[in-house]
Amino acid sequence: MNQPGLRSRLERSPAAPWAIASLVLASAASCARGDNTLAACDDDLSLCGGACVDTQTDPEHCGACDGVCADGQHCEAGACVGEGGATGAGSASASGGVDVPTCGAGEAECDGGCVDLQSSPVHCGRCGVQCAPDETCTEGACRCNEGLTACVAAGASRACVDLSSDPLHCGGCGAACAPGLSCHAGACTCLGGPREDLGSTVPQGVTGTTVGADTRLELACGGTGSAARIYRFTAPEAGLYRFDTRGSSYDTVLGVLGADACDVLACNDDLGGREARASVELDEGEAVFVVVSGYDGEQGDFSLRIGREAPPVCPTGTLEPDAPQTIRGDTTWLSDAVAPHCGASGSSDASYTFTAPRDGRYVFDTFGSSFDTLLELRSETCAGSVIVCNNDAAGGKQSRVAADLAAGQTVVAVVDGNAGDAGAFTLSVTEYVAPPCPEHDLGSAVPQRVTGNSAAEARESALSSPCGGGDGPEVTYSFTAPERALYTFDTFGSSFDTVLYLHDGTCDGPSLGCDDDTSDAQSQVRVLLDEGQTVVVVVDGYGSSSSGPFSLGVSQTQVPSCPLIDLGSTVPQAVTGTTEGAVDMLDPSCGEGGGGEATYGFTAPAAGTYVFDTFGSSFDTVLHARDGGCAGPQLGCNDDAGGGQQSQLVMELEAHQTILLAVDGSSAVESGEFMLTVERVSDEGTCATAIDLGSTVPQTAEGRTTARPNTHDTSCDDDAAAPDVVYTFTAPEDGYYVVDTVGSAFDTIVQVREGSCAGDALACNDDAGGSQSAVNVPLRAGQTVAVIVDGYSMEEGSYTLNITPFEEIGTCAAPIDLGSELPLTRTGASVIQPDSMASECVSVDGPDTVFTYTAPVAGTYVIDAIGEDFDTVLHARSGGCDGAPLACNDDDPGTAAARLRLELTAGQVITLVVDSYGSKPGNFTLHIDAY
Repeated sequence: MNQPGLRSRLERSPAAPWAIASLVLASAASCARGDNTLAACDDDLSLCGGACVDTQTDPEHCGACDGVCADGQHCEAGACVGEGGATGAGSASASGGVDVPTCGAGEAECDGGCVDLQSSPVHCGRCGVQCAPDETCTEGACRCNEGLTACVAAGASRACVDLSSDPLHCGGCGAACAPGLSCHAGACTCLGGPREDLGSTVPQGVTGTTVGADTRLELACGGTGSAARIYRFTAPEAGLYRFDTRGSSYDTVLGVLGADACDVLACNDDLGGREARASVELDEGEAVFVVVSGYDGEQGDFSLRIGREAPPVCPTGTLEPDAPQTIRGDTTWLSDAVAPHCGASGSSDASYTFTAPRDGRYVFDTFGSSFDTLLELRSETCAGSVIVCNNDAAGGKQSRVAADLAAGQTVVAVVDGNAGDAGAFTLSVTEYVAPPCPEHDLGSAVPQRVTGNSAAEARESALSSPCGGGDGPEVTYSFTAPERALYTFDTFGSSFDTVLYLHDGTCDGPSLGCDDDTSDAQSQVRVLLDEGQTVVVVVDGYGSSSSGPFSLGVSQTQVPSCPLIDLGSTVPQAVTGTTEGAVDMLDPSCGEGGGGEATYGFTAPAAGTYVFDTFGSSFDTVLHARDGGCAGPQLGCNDDAGGGQQSQLVMELEAHQTILLAVDGSSAVESGEFMLTVERVSDEGTCATAIDLGSTVPQTAEGRTTARPNTHDTSCDDDAAAPDVVYTFTAPEDGYYVVDTVGSAFDTIVQVREGSCAGDALACNDDAGGSQSAVNVPLRAGQTVAVIVDGYSMEEGSYTLNITPFEEIGTCAAPIDLGSELPLTRTGASVIQPDSMASECVSVDGPDTVFTYTAPVAGTYVIDAIGEDFDTVLHARSGGCDGAPLACNDDDPGTAAARLRLELTAGQVITLVVDSYGSKPGNFTLHIDAY
């Protein structure tokens, strides 16, 4: 049998070879006669010469078809009797002087003995006529055994066949099944083997086992080599019918085949698990075979359910506009009308409209349902937008959603199943009443640990976490500090991903601390509290489904004075100490934090630039400063300076300004002996003591950055921590000014800021075609800028600072004339060029160089600009910069070079602008050729 998606491997019946041979012989004989006629006689007649005769009485066929009685004789009981003696098929010869035994009445002499020709299986009707194994000699004729029927193909020997299973005589002699079909219960069918007829009852369920089943079917969706049980089902009416193996003990495979041709109507292995489900549209009276098999050879006990799915309907019903209320239903034989937006789809669902009786927050849940539910709320109608969807809530397989609804607002609540699950459900609607905040009072006892559970069915998320997450339901506590100390709150030992945060005084008070994950998925917050200070502690879950049993611990650590030591106003000075065993009270803005710190107070004796560092310490330090004291705002923080693991802060302080200095570890495991050094920069060239260059141009200044502090960070190198020197310059007149470090002995960075170090960045450059730097800035007459000479990364050394007026060569005011040379190649640099002209094809704000060119001949000109280390943009205009745009290109395909193709006439003058994509300048090569 060969059907799409199905291959039968049924064991062949022992009679099959004989039946096939008979079919071949009968077919051959029929073909020889030129017809396909098959004849059959009644049980008491035999077919002789194409006619049905009684060989017990017919003198022409006495005892057998060739038994002819002599003249004057007649045939009795298959023997010729009368005048002339017994010479029929059953008589014995008396010639030759052989003694003939005398047989009794009803007997005949055969092979030297007397036999009863009426019942002898080896001499039936006449001597030598032997019955086949499936025949019995009755009244002198070989007749088929009980349950078998004599069928004869025309011109061939008769055969005893089982009309209930013989494919050549299925239900009647000569009723041969078509190729590929087998005979079952007297009817031709596409599927052999035992099966049970389930009739037309729906819904119905049957149980069984594939253990020991000898039927083997290969279903296309996974039943290879597995034992199978087969059922026949007939649809009582037209509709969609569902078949599933829910409740089976093994990984089932389910196939539904057409009963006529065994065409695969549906096949399923797993529907979200080890169970299988298939749905098929059937006409009234249409029969199918339902095959229950196993995946990859699996077998075991199974449950088969059959039912008719209800037509898709949404909504299924309407809830009363009131809360609380509860309804119950069953999705087993409902249709899949709505596709949910959470969980795994493909399950039948029930849906209900609900109209809020008043403003409020309403909670819908499926707690108490018998299966893994999904619950979704949609706005207004089944096709409305999704408000919220939930798969598993409260640590179980049921669902819970909540929504703020206005009075009269209608929603549709959809009860669905996860991954094909279905069954009896409970849907409840309640109006949410938030618990008080805080709910519980921890008092002032330390240490203490309490336990709770945030997965209560009636609990909703009401507070927002200051540090992310916090979408789960929360539990709140109040705690009052018994004395000034450092208090640690943690959720270690909780069963879910917690978020822990504290508010000062009330639930909406200022945030004092928040933590998501400190130890795996649990949280910890440390906070310094004054005696009698009350805080609200919130145990929250990271995600909407993060809830369950939790543990909340409170511990206390006595804290030293802050600052612990006052350094006074002495400069320079150096102190040593250790952070071993120190308390972690402060939270720096750099490093990982968590380490204990040592705190110092320092008061600036005079206004100026001060340098604080931990060079010479034994561990990876963090140095941070606060204004005034431990509770003041943070002024600065540094983890690693000078390319090592120690720290440095450079700060501008006012006279008599007091700050807190904290020597901390870069992480909770970093601690040890340290050295803290305090110095004041007395030289000029800091942000507070910038060197004034006046307004002279051109001019050159020289100096060294070696051993100077890093007073300012650059805007064009985030990692730079090199020492620097600060100048001020005032423009004598309006115009562009070039500031460069050409001639310096190290890799420089130059930066220009408005007014001072604190002003807006006007320009910054690291490398201008080499390791020196250059910028071109437009300034107004009398405008003062800060010029900072810095080093790349940690570079330092001798420098040369040059400030010159820009002569505007290569701008729209003074373009560079390329003449009419063809072909032409020119090199240039846009490093100190201003941004003279906007591009038509891409938004750029980088420096550009302007050229003019006169075409010597008419033709097609190809013009390209290739940058050494930057992305060029090339645009052309007719005549000057204010002429009509001719062409513009950013990147020629596959390159970072720009290329134009122009049709020019002889003598035509064009303006070419080599621009840069972004703000990065560089060296370039310009090519012009004609074709």
